[in-house]
Amino acid sequence: MNINLLPDLAAMATLLAILYFLRRRHLQEGVGLWFVGLLFIFLEALAHAFYTVSGPRHIPSHIIALDSYLAAGIIFLWAASKELFPRRATLIYLVANTLALAALQTTYALDVRRPVPYQVIAVGGLIIGLATPVFLCRGLRLSKAWWLVFAQIVLWVSVWTYASNLMFRDAAYTALFLLYLVTAIVFGLSLPRGSLGRIAIVLGFVVWSLVFLFHSWVSNRPQYIDFASEIWDWQKFLVTIGMLLVMLERQVASNEWFALHDQLTGLPNRRYFENKLDEAVLQSQRTGMRIAVLMIDLNGFKIINDTYGHEIGDRLLQHVAHHLRRVIRSTDTLARLGGDEFIVIATDLPKDMPSEQIVEMTTSRILEAIERPFHTGGETFTVGGSVGVSLYPDDTTDEVLLRRLADQRMYQQKRQVPLTYA
Repeated sequence: MNINLLPDLAAMATLLAILYFLRRRHLQEGVGLWFVGLLFIFLEALAHAFYTVSGPRHIPSHIIALDSYLAAGIIFLWAASKELFPRRATLIYLVANTLALAALQTTYALDVRRPVPYQVIAVGGLIIGLATPVFLCRGLRLSKAWWLVFAQIVLWVSVWTYASNLMFRDAAYTALFLLYLVTAIVFGLSLPRGSLGRIAIVLGFVVWSLVFLFHSWVSNRPQYIDFASEIWDWQKFLVTIGMLLVMLERQVASNEWFALHDQLTGLPNRRYFENKLDEAVLQSQRTGMRIAVLMIDLNGFKIINDTYGHEIGDRLLQHVAHHLRRVIRSTDTLARLGGDEFIVIATDLPKDMPSEQIVEMTTSRILEAIERPFHTGGETFTVGGSVGVSLYPDDTTDEVLLRRLADQRMYQQKRQVPLTYA
């Protein structure tokens, strides 16, 4: 075993442990695939530590190292692609094309140094590569499928050419170069712009792809081997740190989202509503347009919640929130204040429309959305709503009083509802 690699192995094991515990504490989609991909990279590092140029360990460690790189690249590409392409179609495409790539890496690792096996693999890989995008055109747009066809042609023509010229190492490592370069591009497209983690991950995969591209060139120039070995390990840590940064950035964004949204319904909460009301008033002062504040309270919800339990009550609230979202305009704001109380800010209302008409127009669609039946477990539940409306600047120019008036008018309506339904 090459003991000089132990510090690198220990460092990578530490980063993997950090990623694992962060993943357990903060579940995020796609991070599990990142972790599996990095485990394959760690497996490659172990195989590299036991690698020898000759002897009984040479071929097994070489197979594990190259196939681990391939498996990691495919897993990373799958994780990066999930935000951009249909998942099932992408997974089928990657699995089908991995077979030929695995055959290529394993053939080279077995020290096969005759062109015919590589040429056979290149032909088979090209057939699969040309067939699968066409087969998956139902899941991918045709333009994307043609780019996949082009990439497959470049890959397998390169493999054939290198093998025909007895450049077997170049044939194997060119495939890894293209795989990791495409992974860098897809991560660059799928991760948020401005993310430090995105920069680190994309840079790491670009460097990684270049390491594969120049591997043969460096191997024939001993004076560069030590420098290349440092680069070979550097990009692994860069990608790992980038993934940790992305996780932390996502967690910060998630915390900010939950600070302004209701966890049950996903609607904005009281704090978000107050900020939006300030913005709406300022906009109204600039444009002269009117604002309506609609305070909403559900009728009959408490009876259902007490009789059938909080689970049914929560699902009913989600049902109401879903339909309220669908009836408000994109410029309006819908928020949940708590319990069964909701509030809407309707902006850009006409200056010349009578107040009664605005109230009727805004409340009718709200009530229609609330009263949509909710079906679950063979039961059908229906609630009503009490809605109070106040107008800016017709009723008041004071924001606190504007909301208080809407609240008072809502309770005036609620007092008229039969007690058994309220």
